[in-house]
Amino acid sequence: MRPLEILLSLTNFLALGSIALPQLRALRRIGYVALVTVPIAALQMLVEGPRWEMIPAYALAVLVALVWLLPNFAGAGRSKVQMLTNRLVIGLFAGLATLMLVVSIALPIVLPVFHFPRPSGPYQIGTVTYHWGESRHEIFSADPNAQRQLIVQMWYPVEGTSSSVRDRYVQNAGALSPALARLAHVPGFTFDHFRYVTTHATPSAATPSP
Repeated sequence: MRPLEILLSLTNFLALGSIALPQLRALRRIGYVALVTVPIAALQMLVEGPRWEMIPAYALAVLVALVWLLPNFAGAGRSKVQMLTNRLVIGLFAGLATLMLVVSIALPIVLPVFHFPRPSGPYQIGTVTYHWGESRHEIFSADPNAQRQLIVQMWYPVEGTSSSVRDRYVQNAGALSPALARLAHVPGFTFDHFRYVTTHATPSAATPSP
């Protein structure tokens, strides 16, 4: 999980506890954590980028904020029927929200935005991609006018710093992810998170001076 994804899951957990557990619900200040779940979810989508694995976390963030704001949780002076209704609502909410919390944590762990091991050695890594077209007909295409294409990617040692811009793991994730999903017999959006995976290579970096 990415840093803001972890922060959102932790905030959802604390907000859920402040609503569902009587001991925490009595501490009014702790309940205010429910109000920051939505801003954190928005920040995560803005900074790290949204992905479908986080949809349960986004939904839970909105749910705990709405439930905390409901006037039903205001305080004393209610009838026994109202209090019983509140307990029932809280119980149903706690069960549903707990399930959502488990799913919201499990999905990003099972399908993470993974990282590659940092390479060792005195040099950084550069990469360049060449796209060559040929005059030969492409026999694996349904288009009778299609010509064969050849894409070659190379990696080489370069001088640079670890702060250099990093190349994406998949250049055209919008095309590759559905193809991988078809091979794995899973929904087409399963591997959409590949668009967020980066490598340690810098695109078109200059080679080290002799």
